[in-house]
Amino acid sequence: MNFPIKCFVIVSIFLLLFTIGCSGESSKSDFPKTCVEEGIKFENNNLVLNEGSSSKQSLYLLHNISDENLFLNHPLGKDPGASAGWSSILGSGNWSAIAMNTGNFEFNCSKMGTGEVEHLNCKEVVKICKFEKPVFNSENSGSFWVAENKPLSNLLDAIKSREISW
Repeated sequence: MNFPIKCFVIVSIFLLLFTIGCSGESSKSDFPKTCVEEGIKFENNNLVLNEGSSSKQSLYLLHNISDENLFLNHPLGKDPGASAGWSSILGSGNWSAIAMNTGNFEFNCSKMGTGEVEHLNCKEVVKICKFEKPVFNSENSGSFWVAENKPLSNLLDAIKSREISW
């Protein structure tokens, strides 16, 4: 074997050895332990939480993976008063936590464009996980924003401060 071929073989072997086990970004890599991608569905560019569930209380984390601030908005139904308070801003790289005890709760994702709102595909800008076995005290029942728009470590502390564990 001549020298260039030997070098090529050696370099190829080293590249193979050093890249085994390496992969692209994992969809679970940022999530805390026991927070899994389940109970969510993406439909018509929107996010649906507690997909298929009815009344079991769940705890979700939402992570903005885009480079821009997002608006998470629950579309208004026939009774706008019942949907008030569900809109939230989620800064680039930040996290929010929401407790949910209703099924099929839908959010759309948008950003402020040049003077107007631009609707986005939630699947492309938000990663979501659900804690497998959250524990809520009796005062924390229902659906509500637990903590909003924080770095992950601050978000987890805020969740714990509300006496919610996982």
